[in-house]
Amino acid sequence: MLPEKMKAVVVTAPEKAEVMEVSMPVPVAGEVLVKIEKALICTWEQRIFGGGDVKLPFVPGHEISGVVAAVPEGTFTRLKVGDKVVVKTLDACGQCENCRRGNDNLCKEPAKKRFYDGIPGSGGFAQYMAIAADRVFEMPNQDMDLEIAAFAEPLACVLRSFENANVTMSEDVVIVGGGIMGQLHNLVAKRKGCRTIFVEPDEARRNMAKELGADVVINPMEVDAVEKIKELTNGYGAHVVFYTIGVLKLAQDYIEALRKGGSIVYYGSYHPSGKIEIDPNQIHYSEKIITGSISPTSYGFWMASRLLSYGIIDVAPLLSAKYKMEDCEEAFRMARRPDTYRVLIDLA
Repeated sequence: MLPEKMKAVVVTAPEKAEVMEVSMPVPVAGEVLVKIEKALICTWEQRIFGGGDVKLPFVPGHEISGVVAAVPEGTFTRLKVGDKVVVKTLDACGQCENCRRGNDNLCKEPAKKRFYDGIPGSGGFAQYMAIAADRVFEMPNQDMDLEIAAFAEPLACVLRSFENANVTMSEDVVIVGGGIMGQLHNLVAKRKGCRTIFVEPDEARRNMAKELGADVVINPMEVDAVEKIKELTNGYGAHVVFYTIGVLKLAQDYIEALRKGGSIVYYGSYHPSGKIEIDPNQIHYSEKIITGSISPTSYGFWMASRLLSYGIIDVAPLLSAKYKMEDCEEAFRMARRPDTYRVLIDLA
């Protein structure tokens, strides 16, 4: 018998979070009920905790894993109660042009809103979520640790980044920034057979990159990183640059680090927003590709669930700390520290 109430972490005001008791969601035909057990604190949730992006109070959370708690009558799915799963909380209509072309991360149709006794939220920091069955992904290895499974969403985002860059084996891949997303890009690039050149001023993050397989690390405080990249690539430049930091003033510089025909992916967002200058002739004569990457696709989630299930990508070194729900404020503060990668809240 499922309870009528559940707990949820609610950001109630800037720098304030607490655990509240709210009503259980009730799944309808086409949905399943997921008991969320593990949730990671993303940069977006960190901004929410700081008072940005959304109106408070708010129930955040979207990097999650758990088990199927109920499958209502009228939901046709292979999922069954007890299955370990990850959840793509990003809504998509499944019917627009972007969705039909496999770009469901770009869906702009009205999204279903979630409310918890009147409090809006993405809902990953609540103990249960009712969600469409096609956004719930069974983990192929049911023996895997749900703490590791919670990395499916950020990994799926990175896999989308690689799709957009069209990375192939043996290429020189430059990763700018040693935070969680830079480290995940490094892991994926190495599994794809690339040489990775990592640019990061912090020594601890450079050391982590080396531990995770980076071939070359560059301290941009000691050398001109763009010139060093050209030197390392025999003057050609990188095949791909993944720019994972939110530093707008450097975003333009790394276009110069690309070889002719190379691609740069602006991964992540900029707060505040701004502009960079681009000479169209530079792009015309070099055929350099400038693109971005936002959110995961369903295909990326499927790939991420397999890569994590079978240990092909090992994200364990990137789990920095774990907290109980009751210690959510401390968890948020830990997550905002520059010496952490991902901090987990245990909702079980």
